[in-house]
Amino acid sequence: MDYLIFSLAFSIVALLIFVSLGVFEKRFSLTCILIACLYLGLDDFLTGLPSLYSGFDIFGGSWNWSGKVYSIILSFMVVYFLKLSPQAVGLTLKQNNISLGFVSVFLFALWGAGLGAIFKPETANVETVLYQAVMPGVAEEIVYRGILPAILLGLFWRKADINEISWGLIITTSMVFGVWHSINYDGRSFSFDFMSAIFPFIGSLAGGWIRFKTGSLVFPIISHGVANVSFHLVGGLVVLT
Repeated sequence: MDYLIFSLAFSIVALLIFVSLGVFEKRFSLTCILIACLYLGLDDFLTGLPSLYSGFDIFGGSWNWSGKVYSIILSFMVVYFLKLSPQAVGLTLKQNNISLGFVSVFLFALWGAGLGAIFKPETANVETVLYQAVMPGVAEEIVYRGILPAILLGLFWRKADINEISWGLIITTSMVFGVWHSINYDGRSFSFDFMSAIFPFIGSLAGGWIRFKTGSLVFPIISHGVANVSFHLVGGLVVLT
């Protein structure tokens, strides 16, 4: 029940952000915002489902493999039922600026390494490296840099893809991404951790810009994974030394 409350609260916060800051992006409609928030709430709930009921943790492990798989399955169901084109979501291998993509991977590696040196996470094992290299980047980039922008802009029934950069769109989705990483509910009250919000927000701004400059999710996904791995590997080395 607590997690359901959290998912509902997160949807409401996302709604408030999209409505209040939607003035900077005139293409947002209330209908699209409501659909987007419903999708975010459901994605959050399914991602956390294995922690609620052990029977849903089909892959096991120390990390939430099952929850991320559920998120990816939901994303592809949404793409199918809303008739979102691969180009509108960024699910294409075609790159508009491949050199920028490679630069982004390098810079995200430095970003992750720097944060790892500062925050010093626990020493990474093989499962941690594999999980961080693949699951968060794939699941979260598809949601926040792919499907969410397409829904907010109403690109249903295979309308044209996003062919221009919208900073209103990037900023609002980045804020919601930061909030998702930073709010908690312990069954009695909500809490918010600013540091847990600011770094995902900054990374999301860069990831959103790269997604629209390249026209694809390929490099945002790779950059996300590289940053996460760098964070854990460098952080672990700092702890050991």
